[in-house]
Amino acid sequence: MHKIIDVRCRFTGGSSAEYYRNQLAKSGRLQMIESLNEGTEEAFFQEISSAGIGTAVSASGFNPGARLGKYTFPDRTTSNEELADVAKRNPAQFIACAGLDVSNTFHNCMDEIERCYFELGIHVFGIEPGRAPGCNPADKSLFDIYRKLESLDCTVIIQTSGLKGGPFLHYAHPDHIEVVAHHFPNLRIICAHGCYPYVREAIVIAMRRENIWLSPEGYLWHLGHEDWMRAINKNFEQFSHKFLFGSAYPLTPIKPFVENFLKLEWDKSVLPRILYQNAIQALNIGQKEPFATLMKDKTFELTPFYN
Repeated sequence: MHKIIDVRCRFTGGSSAEYYRNQLAKSGRLQMIESLNEGTEEAFFQEISSAGIGTAVSASGFNPGARLGKYTFPDRTTSNEELADVAKRNPAQFIACAGLDVSNTFHNCMDEIERCYFELGIHVFGIEPGRAPGCNPADKSLFDIYRKLESLDCTVIIQTSGLKGGPFLHYAHPDHIEVVAHHFPNLRIICAHGCYPYVREAIVIAMRRENIWLSPEGYLWHLGHEDWMRAINKNFEQFSHKFLFGSAYPLTPIKPFVENFLKLEWDKSVLPRILYQNAIQALNIGQKEPFATLMKDKTFELTPFYN
């Protein structure tokens, strides 16, 4: 059984993948992602399974695009229904993350939360407030959304990239996330992209707050790499319990990403936590199998393929 839970592993089948298919075609990298070319559910699971991923959390997004610095992003319009259907067919291998348009352009956000939670059975939600409406994550216009998600005992994944997240770099500053965590202490918050480039500040707020987890994805190898590694391996203030594995697939080839991640100089004792146990807690799925068993599994063996 593959154990790794990838909290940033987007579905590449059907209409849900058009955003990623178009983005990779523009950059000339589409041929690098086999499942995007095939566009089937079977190809998606085959590709991620071959890389050692046991469960994918598909935070694909549903909100208007934006011009951020030199970057232009089109609309994200991944179907929440399609993701829910994939999750129903593959409950152990796939977790749907409903995209919420907090600008209320494509749907009424509060109504969409109700629909996704009660009708589609989704308990994880993703937002990109820096793209639409263009505010920071602690803007008070978002508080009713956070309050609703907290009342339903949900997890929210917030896009927190300083490079491509909001109108200005400071959008990604962890201060914003800590404000949200303070006002909504029972809301589980995952910081997608790990508040890059504010690496040290992000690590410290995750130490300070029980309801914050960080997933830097490819930014793990950018500025601040040594800080990530030291904080995890030394387990400063229990920080090894707050880091999540995420790949940002399909924007990066999944198999090389996993290989490169496992080749880093980890203290082997932290691997079960950062590869699956922390994600189980952040997503609140420990009451279901196979996740209940994984929470008791304290070993992660590197196969010869990864050594």
